[in-house]
Amino acid sequence: MRSAGWILFAALAAGCTSTSEAPEPKARCQAVDNETELVGDVFELVNLARSAHGLEPLILDPLLSAVADEFACEMIEGGFLAHANPTSQVSPGERLTTAGYIYYAMGENIAAGQTSAAEVVHDWLLSESHRANLLSSEWREIGIAVRRGGKHGWYWVQEFADPLEFTSR
Repeated sequence: MRSAGWILFAALAAGCTSTSEAPEPKARCQAVDNETELVGDVFELVNLARSAHGLEPLILDPLLSAVADEFACEMIEGGFLAHANPTSQVSPGERLTTAGYIYYAMGENIAAGQTSAAEVVHDWLLSESHRANLLSSEWREIGIAVRRGGKHGWYWVQEFADPLEFTSR
């Protein structure tokens, strides 16, 4: 009888002395059901804004979009919202170069929390630095990504660039 009571007491005591918490699960980057539509809407709204300011429309580039997509997931899974990963310190330009995209100039817009293309483009246009990127005459191409997950729920990335083109002789 005495040993059964002691085992129960030892089990209860062991449970009370633990001060460590279970690690927070890593956020998962998720595709958005209507991703193609949302990317298309952002693309259209960006080019409408550019047109209203007398700028040429941008071309949607698949490599820039892939870099944007990868970075959206990196932010979600890393738990940050910044142009450079706080751990690796890799910059937007380094991400493009690593992906094999060679450019004269590049820029990046990021956002989080907006749940529609209209809302995110509106917010970018209200921000002086994001608006400057969106309406820059330096760019010819754009990549766009939207992903779900993480602290803010929705993550948006735009990569802008003027590609270096090689001509064959």
